[in-house]
Amino acid sequence: MSIYGSGKGGWKDYNDVVQPVMTPRTNGDARQPVDARNDWSDARKASPAEYLLPVSVKWVNAFPPESRPSALASEYPRICNLIAAQWNDHRGAPKLFEALLSDHRGGRAGFPPAVTRDLTMVQAYWYSGALKL
Repeated sequence: MSIYGSGKGGWKDYNDVVQPVMTPRTNGDARQPVDARNDWSDARKASPAEYLLPVSVKWVNAFPPESRPSALASEYPRICNLIAAQWNDHRGAPKLFEALLSDHRGGRAGFPPAVTRDLTMVQAYWYSGALKL
């Protein structure tokens, strides 16, 4: 059944199409309706990985030993994962570096100095094209 109706009738009322979800309550045995429009628990995104993914480990190890972004990898592995995923994207990578290295929202504390150095060095490597993956 379509919410648009049968061609002639037009829109149907929202309540005719969406029925309340019945879920058990912990304070009783009776099933009570829960307003599906206010229950967002199933719509939440998964949290990002707080560890280096295999592609990120390969990316970090591709740098010369003296230039590896070790502070970035140890303190912000999820950001390493983002950079490694965007490394070969000629549109996405510059936008990612811009978002990471500048404060567009105002009042942000920023990264620790060692991480900022790593991000700046990684950005320079990306623009130089010296690191191919």
